[in-house]
Amino acid sequence: MALGRASDEELMRRTQNGDKQAFAILYERYSQAVLSYLYRMLGNVEDVEAIGQEVFLRAYKFAPSYRYPQKFSTWLFTITRNLAINQTRRRKRSPVRNVTELNLEGVEFSGDAQKVAQAATDDLEKQEEIARVLEALDDLPTDQKEVIVLGVFQELSYAQMEQITGTKAVTLRSRMFHGLRKLGAMLGATEQSTRGKK
Repeated sequence: MALGRASDEELMRRTQNGDKQAFAILYERYSQAVLSYLYRMLGNVEDVEAIGQEVFLRAYKFAPSYRYPQKFSTWLFTITRNLAINQTRRRKRSPVRNVTELNLEGVEFSGDAQKVAQAATDDLEKQEEIARVLEALDDLPTDQKEVIVLGVFQELSYAQMEQITGTKAVTLRSRMFHGLRKLGAMLGATEQSTRGKK
């Protein structure tokens, strides 16, 4: 079977047996998702790329700790999340900036919501919407922001999020509910204030 068609879990088994090519394929498959998650959680461009590299260095170094048939993506995002949390703790003095490109591939990352939105689309209404979501997401408490980033943007199930965060699914559901409600309220408020301006 061609390596490129192997499952993540099979590639991880091969990595454990010293197959560097198998790990290179996992890197190709997941580097964008890992960076995307880190940008949304941390927002600092220099930090993110360095931490993204660190995630894969650790994944390679700790490959023996991976237990087949555990989902590789869950294992990898657990490492990613732990590094993001460590970084947040180190940067406690500066507010955690959050940049999200709404799963838009190839979007340049920048701390400015308007610039991200302009790079993402030529549609002015969509640009406004993206910028509003980015700004609102930034105002959520970190635990709510995290569950929205993992669940909505990374499309992970509650079971996967539970494994990654170590938080019970019932708590995650509650955070998701309150986070989305707050996000909706903030977006509704900005929508009305923009309408009022017109």
